[in-house]
Amino acid sequence: MLTCKEASLLASKKLDKKLTFRERMSFTLHTAMCHLCRHYAKEISELHKLIQQADRPEDVVLTENEQLSKQSRERIKQAIDKALHSTE
Repeated sequence: MLTCKEASLLASKKLDKKLTFRERMSFTLHTAMCHLCRHYAKEISELHKLIQQADRPEDVVLTENEQLSKQSRERIKQAIDKALHSTE
C-alpha cells in the first residue's frame, strides 16, 4: 500500500509520463481510499492543463486595458538590459 507521499509523487509523475502497470494499480487503489490524494491528483492535473494553455500566448487575447503601453514595455526592456549588463 502506498503512502500519501508516494501517491503524490505518482500523481506528479503521471502528468509527464506513463506510469508502469504496478504504479497505476497502486495509485488507483490508494486514491480509491484516500480522498485527500484523489483531490490532490485532480487539482494538480487541472493546474497542469492551465499551465499548458498559458504556454500558448496566441490563444490569449488581451483587451487594450489589459495590455502594457509601448512606453511601459520599453522601460521594462531597458531595465532588464541594464540589469543584465551591469558589472556590479
